[in-house]
Amino acid sequence: MDKNEIYMNIFLFFNFFLLQIFTEILLWHNFTWSFLFNFTIIFMPFWFFITQYLIKKDKMFNLHPANYWLSFLIILDLGIIINIFSLKYFSDPSITPLFVAVTITLMMNFYLGFLSSLVFAFYFSFLIGSPLKTFISLFIIGLTSAYLSKKIYSRVRIVIPFLGATISQIIIYLIYKDFEYLAIPQIFISNLVQMLFVLGVLPYLEYITRIYSDIGLLELGNLNHPLLRKLSLNASGTYYHSLIIANLVESAAESINANPILLRVGAYFHDIGKSLRPLFFTENQRGINPHDKINPKLSALILNLHVTKGKELAKKYKLPILIEDLIVQHHGTRIKRYFFHKNMESNENLPPDLFKYPGPIPQFKEAAILMIADNIEAITRSMKEINKKNIEEKIDNLIQDLFFEGQLDDCGLTLGEIKKIAHSMTETILNMNHSRISYPEIPKELLKEVNKIEN
Repeated sequence: MDKNEIYMNIFLFFNFFLLQIFTEILLWHNFTWSFLFNFTIIFMPFWFFITQYLIKKDKMFNLHPANYWLSFLIILDLGIIINIFSLKYFSDPSITPLFVAVTITLMMNFYLGFLSSLVFAFYFSFLIGSPLKTFISLFIIGLTSAYLSKKIYSRVRIVIPFLGATISQIIIYLIYKDFEYLAIPQIFISNLVQMLFVLGVLPYLEYITRIYSDIGLLELGNLNHPLLRKLSLNASGTYYHSLIIANLVESAAESINANPILLRVGAYFHDIGKSLRPLFFTENQRGINPHDKINPKLSALILNLHVTKGKELAKKYKLPILIEDLIVQHHGTRIKRYFFHKNMESNENLPPDLFKYPGPIPQFKEAAILMIADNIEAITRSMKEINKKNIEEKIDNLIQDLFFEGQLDDCGLTLGEIKKIAHSMTETILNMNHSRISYPEIPKELLKEVNKIEN
C-alpha cells in the first residue's frame, strides 16, 4: 500500500466516522454501544474489504482517483444526510436512495450506481429496525433507480427513475409493512424532492468535480462554447477537421458500446490548443508554411504546444477531466515522422525523443478511438482516390503501426473491437465522400420558360 492510498483510507475512515457521529447526534442526541459495534465491526470492514475493493475495479477511479472519490463521497454523504433528516422529521417510508443512485449512475456508470445503492442500503439497515428487510428494500429501490438512469440524455427523462423508484418503493412497502394511508404520499413526496434535488445539484457537482454526465456533455457540446468559437475564428481548418472527427468517432464508439457522447464532444475540443498558433498546422495554411523557415526541432516543440496548451485551456475552462485526457492522449507518444525525417536529412542527429508527442498513450477505449480517427482523417485527406479497398488498406496499416509502436497497449481495446472500429470508420468515410451524379446542362432560355409556366 503506497502513501497516497494510506492517506485515502484515513480520509475515508474519518468521513464515515463523522457521518456516524452526525447520525447519532441528530437522531438520538447520544452515543450508543450499538453505534460503536455497528461502525467498527460491521460497516467499516464491509466498506474497506468489499465495497472499496469493488469500486477500485472501475478504471476511471484508478486514472483520476481524486476526482472520482471526491464525487462518490460527496454524493453518498449528501444522500445519507438528506435521508437522516427525512427519518428524523418524518418516518421510515420517506427514506429513499433515489438521489444517490441516480446521480452516481448519471455521472459515472451503472456499476457504480449499483455499488452506491449497496452502501446506502447497508448504512440505513442499521438505523431502522429489521436490518435484513430494510437492506433488501432499499437495495432494490436503489438498483431500480440506477438501472432506469442508464442512457439518459435529457433532464426531462430523469422523471423515469423517479417513477420507477416510487412505484417499486410503494410495492415493497405494501409487501413488508401494514398498510398506512400516510406512507404513500410520504414515499411520493420524498422521491419527488430528491428528483428535484438531482436536477438542481447535478450541474454544480459536474463543474466542481469535472466529472460530467451525458446530459452535461451534450450541453457542453454546444458549438457556441467560447473555445469552439475561438477555434472556428482563428483556425477554421482545424474546426472543420474536428467536426469530421466527431462523425467518425461517434459511429465507431456505438459499434463497441463505448461512450459516443463523450467522444463526439471530445472530438470538438481535442485540438483547441491549435487555436493559439493556427498557421503552424497544415489544415490552416494557405500556401505559406512557417515550418520552412525554422529547424525541425523547433517545429516539433511548436507542435507539442498544441497538446500542452490544449490541456491548460481545458483546465481553465473546467472542461470534463476525460476531455482533458482526450486532448493529451490523442497523439499518444507518437513520433512526428515528417520532422524526424527532416532532422535526419539535415545530419543534426538529434535524439528521436525530441520528436515525440508528450503523451501519455491512450489509457481508455475512447482515447484510442480518437487517436485512430485523427490519423485516418489525415490519411484520407492525402488520398487521390477514395474507395473501400483503399480505405481498408490504409486503416489496417495504421492499426498495425499503432500496435508496433505500443500506442494501444493500455487502452483496453480487444482485437474484435478494433475490427468493428475499422469497419465503422470505413463506412463513415465512404458515406462522407460519396460521389454524386453530374447534372446535365439545360439551356437558360428553357429554364426561364419552365419558371414562367409554373408562375
